Order: sequence, then structure tokens, then C-alpha cells
Amino acid sequence: MPKGDLRYRRGEIWWVNLDPTVGNETAKKRPCVILQNDVGNARSETTMVAPLLKGLKNYPFVVNVEATADNGLDEDRGIHIEQMRVVDDRRIDSKLGTLDDKYWSQIEKAVGIVLGFNSVFDVE
Repeated sequence: MPKGDLRYRRGEIWWVNLDPTVGNETAKKRPCVILQNDVGNARSETTMVAPLLKGLKNYPFVVNVEATADNGLDEDRGIHIEQMRVVDDRRIDSKLGTLDDKYWSQIEKAVGIVLGFNSVFDVE
């Protein structure tokens, strides 16, 4: 994607090819939510995404999302914030839909937990 061309936006869900992987990284082509802000998305050839994996989980770093016509998901899935990563824009394939705004506060909290900005899991 040429710099300055905004093809994908924060909050959209796209099919992303996550292969090749190493070790326990999430693999295969999966739906992912775009986490990076749109200034970064327009000016960089990479973006930050988090995969939506099948099945609902009760973990503070997973945001459960109900499948809707707007988000394009085939079933309820969890955004696995602990698996967020930077991907080259060539890995981003096709748009599924857009995440409902109601999930953003949960995403913000989960990012804080995963990156240690939230003291829920402080380890001494």
C-alpha cells in the first residue's frame, strides 16, 4: 500500500494471512481487527492487528465479540489481545466488516493488562 493511501481503518475486521509463524504464534489466515490508529495506517506499510479466534473465552485479555452482519463474522469469536502483532500490509487480504464501538473499552483494558499498564497481573 502506498504511503498516504488509507485502505483499512482502525476497528475494521479483515482476513489476514498470519503465516509463516514461529512457535506458538497464531497461524493461518484469520479474521483480525485493526488496532492501529488511522494516522499510522495511512503513513506506514505495517499495522497492528489482533486475531479473532473461534470460541468464547473468559480471560481478561480476550474480548468476546458477537457475530453480526456489520462485523461480518461467521460465528462468535474472541479478540485475542495477547496475540496482537504488527503485520506488513501485504498480509491483509479482504474486509469482513467493522467492529461495534461497544467493544473498545474492553479492548483498551485488555491491552493495558497484556502490556502491564494495568496492575491486575503484577508479578513481583
